[in-house]
Amino acid sequence: MNQRPAIVLAGQRNDGRLASLSAFQWEAEIRVGGRALVEYVVDALRQSGRIAPIVVVGPSSLPLHDVIWAPVHDEMFANVISGLDCVGDGPVLIATADVPFLTPEAVSAFVDAADDHYDVVYPIIEKSLVEARFPQTQRTYVRLVDGTFTGGNIFMVRKEAVLRSRTAVTELLEHRKSPRRLAGDIGLGILVKWLIGRLGIEDAQKRVAQLLGIKGQALIFDYPEVGVDVDKPQDWEMADRLLGNGQSAPASVQQP
Repeated sequence: MNQRPAIVLAGQRNDGRLASLSAFQWEAEIRVGGRALVEYVVDALRQSGRIAPIVVVGPSSLPLHDVIWAPVHDEMFANVISGLDCVGDGPVLIATADVPFLTPEAVSAFVDAADDHYDVVYPIIEKSLVEARFPQTQRTYVRLVDGTFTGGNIFMVRKEAVLRSRTAVTELLEHRKSPRRLAGDIGLGILVKWLIGRLGIEDAQKRVAQLLGIKGQALIFDYPEVGVDVDKPQDWEMADRLLGNGQSAPASVQQP
C-alpha cells in the first residue's frame, strides 16, 4: 500500500474561543478525555498504516514522539509552507490538530479515495451524516445542488501545486475579512448561483482552478469524523464526554 507523508498544523495559539477553558499556550495542548488534542490526530495518522513520515508544525513541547518538527509561524499558510519544506514532492496529507474524532479508518479511506490527478483534494461531508453521528455539534454548512455539506479538516495536496499558487492563496487569505474584496475575487456569477441554490460542486471546482491555477476536487466523503473539530467550548464539552469518561478536570482549571 502506498504511504503518504502528513503535516499536522498544531501552531494555533490558545488565544481564541478556547482560551477561557484552559491555560495551555497552544490549542493543540488542550486536554480532551485526558489527552492532548493533537495526540488523537497523530495516533490516527500513525495507526492507519498509510502515513509516514508525520511532520508537526508546532512547539516541540507537545506530548508527541517519532515526529518531525517544523518551525511555527503566525499565519496558517506560512505554517503549511513550513511543513511542506520538510517533505518531498508529490501528494501530502494535511490535517489540523483539533479533530480528535479522526480515526485510522477515515485516514486510510481518504488516502485511497484521493485522486493523484488533482492538485488539491478536499473532503466534504453531507449534513445528515454529521448530525446522525454527532447530533449536538454545530457546524457551518453550504447548500449546493449536490446536497448540503460541511468541510473536512484533512486534505491532500501536491506540494509543487501549493508552492505554485502561493501568491494567489495569500491574496485570498488577505481578503477573507473584506466581503467586498472577497466577492470580487470569487466572482458575481458564482455568488449569485450560491445564493439562489444553483451552485454545484463542479462550478466550485472550476472557479478554484481559475482563481488559483490548480486542479481541485471536492470529494464527497462518508466519514463525519473528519468534519468535526474542537474550536469552541461546546465542542470541547461534547468531545470530552464522548472520548473520556466525564472525569476530566473542568476546562477552566486545565493547567500546563
